[in-house]
Amino acid sequence: MIRTFRRRAYALTALLALALANAGSFGSAPAYAGAVATPSGPIIMETPPPLTATATPPPSGQILKYSGQLLDYGDGFAYFTTGDAYRVDPNVKIDDATTGGPTSLVPTTRVFARASFDTGNGGIVQLDLSKNKLPDESSYQDIKKFAVALSTPYANPDLRPAEGFSGKPVPVTFLVEVPSKTPFGDDIYLSTDVSGWSATAIRMDRVDALHYRVTRLFSSGTVLRYRYTRGSWQSADDDQNGLAMKPRVLIVKNADYRVIRDIVYSWQDENQFAPDNGSVLPTPFNPVPFNLPPHH
Repeated sequence: MIRTFRRRAYALTALLALALANAGSFGSAPAYAGAVATPSGPIIMETPPPLTATATPPPSGQILKYSGQLLDYGDGFAYFTTGDAYRVDPNVKIDDATTGGPTSLVPTTRVFARASFDTGNGGIVQLDLSKNKLPDESSYQDIKKFAVALSTPYANPDLRPAEGFSGKPVPVTFLVEVPSKTPFGDDIYLSTDVSGWSATAIRMDRVDALHYRVTRLFSSGTVLRYRYTRGSWQSADDDQNGLAMKPRVLIVKNADYRVIRDIVYSWQDENQFAPDNGSVLPTPFNPVPFNLPPHH
């Protein structure tokens, strides 16, 4: 009889605890902790976890902010005019550098950006965009270590045809400097053997008066031959001696990205003996584009 009474007492206790726990769920705040009865002991109250256990995890490192001008943006990378590429977090936040709120600007060539680097993994977690130059908050040397490293080239890749080639897509940025005599209204194109040597195959984007750039994906292992034109083969690039330029050769190795820097010394339809009147504007790449007298 006594054992039966004890069993009923435990059952009533368990039902009471369950009712109290359910009643707590109708309050203004959800109840995490509940009263639980054990088969052979008193009621035990569960302890809720600390608030920090459900908070958003902080960045893996400290935040370092660097301001510069974008050369390109895409494929998970941000390219600055230093020529370096940096990984961008898939959930990167893009704001207005002045207001700190949403912006109509998009990260593209010539837009200024304040990049917030997570020093724990070297990725960009926030970009604040502006049409105007932004004040420096960190030096280039502070963020240079986060740049994606290129694979080390060797003198004759044909001797090792199987090394460094995986077929994976590699973003390749072509950055070319054109002569100061180049007509400002002309477009610059990249012509390749892949495009059947079309003189207008790939139109490049203007960076400033003397520099153009374009980024394309090529499979690792691609051997690419290319030249620069102003839209026709009569206005193709010449070499440093004023002779017809042989096609440049690019071997795309297995890397995270490549930046190719070229110089066009002259164009085939350009008069080599015409005076340079310095008709272009000063730029960060070429601050003094004018012909000055000696000792100036």
